[in-house]
Amino acid sequence: MKRVFIVLLTVMALLLSACSGQDISAAVSGKTFTWEKEGFGGDFTITLNEDGSYRYYEGFLSSYLGSGDWSVKNDTVVMTEKGGYDAVFRFSVKDGDLIYRSDGSDRFIYTAVEDGDRFRQTDSLPETEP
Repeated sequence: MKRVFIVLLTVMALLLSACSGQDISAAVSGKTFTWEKEGFGGDFTITLNEDGSYRYYEGFLSSYLGSGDWSVKNDTVVMTEKGGYDAVFRFSVKDGDLIYRSDGSDRFIYTAVEDGDRFRQTDSLPETEP
């Protein structure tokens, strides 16, 4: 009986975790987020596309455009950059905003984002989008 109870608790925890991840995906998918601080000469924005890809701009003076894939793992938005600069960035979600988590994350190229920095959800796309 004790083993059945432990198995049931484990299954319930996994189901709750999966539902929570789906809720987070729905909350951030197709949205653009702007860093609460100034980027490299302008707004630092992250756009999480509905197809699981992303693109970020560190500011208007930066020639670097980050891109890759994003997913939700254990209630964390994980952005995995592909290409010349392989990096991973982790965020929690609070009140619809992305909160940077430095633990387990790489540093962005030109901008020093610190643990707990907020990227606020915005309605507009970056002006520098190609």
